[in-house]
Amino acid sequence: MPPERDWRAPPDEAGSDALAYSDIALGYLSRNPGYRADYARALRRVKRGTITADDATTGLVRRWGISFHAEPATAFDPKLAVARPDLSPASIVLAPAPADIGATPGIDAKRLGAVRARIRIGEYLYLILADSDGDEHIWVAGALDSPLAMMLPIGADPFARLAAAERLCRRLNGMAAGPPALRPPPFRRLHLLTLLQVLDGLQAGATQRELAASLIHQKVRRYSAADWVESKERKRVRRWIAEAIELRDGGYVRLLRGG
Repeated sequence: MPPERDWRAPPDEAGSDALAYSDIALGYLSRNPGYRADYARALRRVKRGTITADDATTGLVRRWGISFHAEPATAFDPKLAVARPDLSPASIVLAPAPADIGATPGIDAKRLGAVRARIRIGEYLYLILADSDGDEHIWVAGALDSPLAMMLPIGADPFARLAAAERLCRRLNGMAAGPPALRPPPFRRLHLLTLLQVLDGLQAGATQRELAASLIHQKVRRYSAADWVESKERKRVRRWIAEAIELRDGGYVRLLRGG
């Protein structure tokens, strides 16, 4: 996985102006020991030639819900992440259109603009369309040059899915797609990034008091042992640790839906 770094510094995930919930979800999963081991095994198999990068990615996505693309040349690239469409309403699914609904006879690849990646995920062609406001992620069942329709499942996350569909429509019509719907507001973003630092600090062996001093207030260093035990900072950092571990160990799936 990505190289270890000083946990006191802002996490790598903080550097993107187009940070979406799915990016943060991947940050939590990338700190999950089980996923790290699974990804490393998949990467070794790809390097040995016993499985393709796309097939390895398919397995990882099915097991974990989201994954880096398991391509050695681009390992750990956060812009090459795949999330299951049933878990990620930001993903758009295109499927063969019925003959009588007036669908256009296919999509000209030029209208898609810059394509960051083409990945075969099972029976789907998975496209990552580059966009400075936030990449678009398309699952295509069938061929691009055949009549296609957008699949908008009735039920969960209808407005996020509609917003993602609108972004693609704007793109296909030569317009700026605009920002994606599932971006955390500033206060939520800051909190989630702080929890990533908590995980990094725990991995580096930091104590709860060191976490509190670095992430809450330096005055914690001056507390007596009794003051620390009863302090609000200790209680807060303990809550943060519990929340961070829960997100790392499965709760990241909620983030894919903007939770």
